[in-house]
Amino acid sequence: MKAITVRLDDGGLDGLLKRVRVGQELGFEKFDLCICSPQTALGRIVTALREHHVSVCAVRLREHRHAAIVTRKPGYAKLGALDEAIARRSGEMVIQTAEQLAPARPEFAVLEGGYVQAPALNERLLQLDELLDCDECEDTRKAHLADVVKIDRDTVDRQLDQFCRNLHAVAKGVAPMEVCLLPPDNPFGLLQADNMQHVFDDLGGRNIGYWHCTSNVAILRKLGGMPEGEWIERFAPRLKGVYLEDMLGGHGEQAPGLGEIDFQQLAPELARATVRVMVVDDDKGTKLRFGSDYLSSVGIF
Repeated sequence: MKAITVRLDDGGLDGLLKRVRVGQELGFEKFDLCICSPQTALGRIVTALREHHVSVCAVRLREHRHAAIVTRKPGYAKLGALDEAIARRSGEMVIQTAEQLAPARPEFAVLEGGYVQAPALNERLLQLDELLDCDECEDTRKAHLADVVKIDRDTVDRQLDQFCRNLHAVAKGVAPMEVCLLPPDNPFGLLQADNMQHVFDDLGGRNIGYWHCTSNVAILRKLGGMPEGEWIERFAPRLKGVYLEDMLGGHGEQAPGLGEIDFQQLAPELARATVRVMVVDDDKGTKLRFGSDYLSSVGIF
């Protein structure tokens, strides 16, 4: 199944439907709906999607970084917040959004793990951005990383326990929709590979899957993470979908074929049933068409 991401953002319903029409003109019949902030009235959105025959295969609930690192407010990416009330309310927000979107019949809800709570997190994330944008060699980047990335393991363990408890409630609350977890795009993301495995082991056979993101793991690799292919190899039994987006420097959401990622190597790793979603930070159509044609040429679409 191939699909394309459309966002519900400041452009509202009109902007969303405009992007849907561009996708339909390019031959996409399935859509991944990205919601970046909690919505109080999604009923009108769902009605419009159904009236325009928009088939939603997945819903991605995310927070922009500046919102995700604010620990005093609940949000889609704060199921693992240290504050139990914030974490619980965040899980309730996910369930409420899923309930409102249920008439659109999405099969998957894709969630991020959020950030490990660390002192001066915003400043340290900005330092990581600078390391990604600089032209220094990989060894020099790694040397700087050791100074920037310092994480307290006890904090990680406490947040993981919180995350698992709330994810258990979310998975039950959104059923039959299946919850899928995304890898992070930086070392401060809670769901590093071993932590992701801990979550899967803790929740066992419940409706929890893995959703790959090509740019996230490529950026994380530059920042000391494991090779991109090892994510799919490790979590293949739970792989449900993949966000296909290229990466330049530290910037994702580039049209596939215009960046640093070798999608040709990825194609054989995807099972036939894997949902393939193209994500491009451009709604005018030119880059969308290029990316779609490129993915077809390498056997992913």
